[in-house]
Amino acid sequence: MMIAKQKNQDLIESFSGIRGIYGRSINEEFAYKYAWNYCQLFRDKISSLVIGGDSRSSTPALKKAMIKAFKDWGTKKIIDIGIVPIQTSEYGVLRFKASGGVYISASHNEPEYNGWKFLKEDGALLYQNQADQLIKRAHKAWKREQKVTESKTEVINKNNEAIDKYIRYVLGKIGRRGINKIKKSKFKILVDPNGGAAIVVLEKLLRGLGVQATIVNNRLGQFGRLIEPNAESLLDLSKHIDKDKFEFGCGFDSDADRVEFVIPSNSKFAREMGQVVPGQYVLTLACDACLTDTKNQVVGTNDCTSYLLQDVIKRYEARMEEAEVGEMTVVKEMEKQKSIIGGEGSCGGVIIPPIKCRDGIMTVAMILKMIAERRKSLVDILESYPRYYSQRKKINCLPSKAIEIKNKLENYFKNKGYKIKKTGGATGGLKALIDKNSYIWFRQSKTEPITFRIIADGDGYKKVERMLREGVKLFNKFKREFC
Repeated sequence: MMIAKQKNQDLIESFSGIRGIYGRSINEEFAYKYAWNYCQLFRDKISSLVIGGDSRSSTPALKKAMIKAFKDWGTKKIIDIGIVPIQTSEYGVLRFKASGGVYISASHNEPEYNGWKFLKEDGALLYQNQADQLIKRAHKAWKREQKVTESKTEVINKNNEAIDKYIRYVLGKIGRRGINKIKKSKFKILVDPNGGAAIVVLEKLLRGLGVQATIVNNRLGQFGRLIEPNAESLLDLSKHIDKDKFEFGCGFDSDADRVEFVIPSNSKFAREMGQVVPGQYVLTLACDACLTDTKNQVVGTNDCTSYLLQDVIKRYEARMEEAEVGEMTVVKEMEKQKSIIGGEGSCGGVIIPPIKCRDGIMTVAMILKMIAERRKSLVDILESYPRYYSQRKKINCLPSKAIEIKNKLENYFKNKGYKIKKTGGATGGLKALIDKNSYIWFRQSKTEPITFRIIADGDGYKKVERMLREGVKLFNKFKREFC
């Protein structure tokens, strides 16, 4: 479900979270109303809640409004973990045995945006049906009910403890043997958290791994580049990789669920694919690392994850199972398949249970472990993978028109004889399989207003370029028919 009112086109409300421009579509009153309705929706389960957020300047005000809502409802205990990455917040719900919680962030959106993601008792985001119910409640005329309980709310600051628990968790996943191998490798890496929440974890974690890390843009809330890490925003990072001979660089978004890797420009892989490692390869690297010494695992992914992943994990007799784009739809598939790893190749997002969100920090740690154990550089491992290419295009399109256009696209490709895969119903993904390794994919964005996404992915650059060109041409043709 997505609600984007005409007067507030920047507002996005979906199972991926609530986002909008602070002071316009997102404000303290709206935050209070959402927090109150969250308590009302889970009224029989709410006793203690975790609240955290990223480093945006509007986060404290929104957090204050939500804490007031939780207090007014009568929540017995509120655990304020301060500025932390989202995975630290999710892990905090588990470790503090809370009933749920909320994380305040607009993730990869620019600083003028903010929003929130409500969490279940397992630390994960709400399932789609739960998120839909909450969104409906938040838009109904309402009258605040009496408190559920008259007992005094206890508000506890657990910032340092939450950070320490998460760091110990990551080190535990790497294991003593892995940590020792990383330390012996004496890695030198360049890290750009860009003023985001990753800052509070990275220095201490990397020191624990014995990694020599140069951290740039390391002042909380001071964003030195575009929030979303990509080839454009990490251009400066790319320049420093060669100059100072780093093993690799990595850049995060504001809540650290996303990470992008930057490699030396003199490698064959960089010349062919670019210095910023494509997200599809990031997920593949993480799966390669995690599936080592396993067999017959199922990796839950979204439906625009490259078949590169399938090509690489077949060495472990593993397979992919696809779900609609969106963290929680992938998590739900992972739960069904009992996956030990999954994610979204389209954004390089890696999910490793028991934390059920994309985790850029754990991704870096797992890849460090792999290259240390295999005694190969990151570039060497990338060079061993088959070449898959991905190109994408964003087109402005009102959600009200997107479904009709997508139906036209489906009929077109069906009539051409291509196999069609769909996920998520009318507003979900549509994929036309051009051959066993290549596809073109269409979907209305649920995190960026009035944005329609087209992705072409496959094992030939020119083929992918041709597929995207045709997809964009068809989309614009059908769009004109409805205008």
